[in-house]
Amino acid sequence: MTDNTTTPRNSAGTAAKPGFRELSFSKKAGWGVALLFALISAIWVWVGVANLFEAIATFGFALSGVSWLVFIGSIAAPIVTYGLGFLVGWRLPAWAKAVVFLVALAVAMVIKADLESLLLGGL
Repeated sequence: MTDNTTTPRNSAGTAAKPGFRELSFSKKAGWGVALLFALISAIWVWVGVANLFEAIATFGFALSGVSWLVFIGSIAAPIVTYGLGFLVGWRLPAWAKAVVFLVALAVAMVIKADLESLLLGGL
């Protein structure tokens, strides 16, 4: 008995990956969630970059080592936590992916707050 359903093949004879139009709604929603949180994380990266440029404009490059740690850490925290959230939520449904990204964003904000309190002498 033969099956009439065949997997689409490309010119090399291997199975072709489905395009964006062929993806299910839940997969499209998952990519939408990932894109939304990527934009939010990019905003926080931009805030860190703006703070670094403002500090350089005010004090020059003679910042202390702790200051450089805080500024570079506040730029890297949203990038790293988003990447980890993307890896963890790779195969999850859209709602679970949103929860993972929300937790990753919250962790990034806690790291940024801790670093800024370190700079201000609060620790």
